[in-house]
Amino acid sequence: MRKKRPTQNTHQAIHIVGEGQTELFYFKHLKQLMGFHCSITPRLFENNSIAKIEKKIVELLQEDVYVICVFDADVSRRSETENYKLEKLKTKYGSKDNVLLCDSLQSIEYWFLLHFEDTCRHFNSADATGRSLKKHLPTYDKGRKFLENDKWVKDMIATRGLELACERAEKYSNKDSYSNVFKAIKKLSIG
Repeated sequence: MRKKRPTQNTHQAIHIVGEGQTELFYFKHLKQLMGFHCSITPRLFENNSIAKIEKKIVELLQEDVYVICVFDADVSRRSETENYKLEKLKTKYGSKDNVLLCDSLQSIEYWFLLHFEDTCRHFNSADATGRSLKKHLPTYDKGRKFLENDKWVKDMIATRGLELACERAEKYSNKDSYSNVFKAIKKLSIG
């Protein structure tokens, strides 16, 4: 009788690269709450600029991994140099099979807002988006103490919030306010 070999996991590892601690804690909590299989390490979320994000993509692609990049696109609207870097990043990695770029304009707070509201109105700044979000999450704060507690993420995903945010973000793709984070959620949901 032949010995059975243990089955090997054939899923490609997924690593998430983000712009800062808000993205780090959001995905860390989401991973735990939703059971997503991905790697979230603080070194990949160190207040990254577009240039630093690209450097981390290059490092990760040297391994056999799938890279999800989550970042705010608002800096590209304020600086011609940053806009050039963003467009170059999108051109270089936008059609790669193992890289997924998930930007949000004005900021990731717009993605959070979509958990509560069906809106694509224009926000002048990330602060304006944050003020609208506070109508639904009054204690929302970008400080570490607030972000470390998973309650804010639980509140967002309660009552189909994550599903609604994905539907709304996909509906408002390519509008003045947008978030491509729904693509990351879809990828993480299927593994």
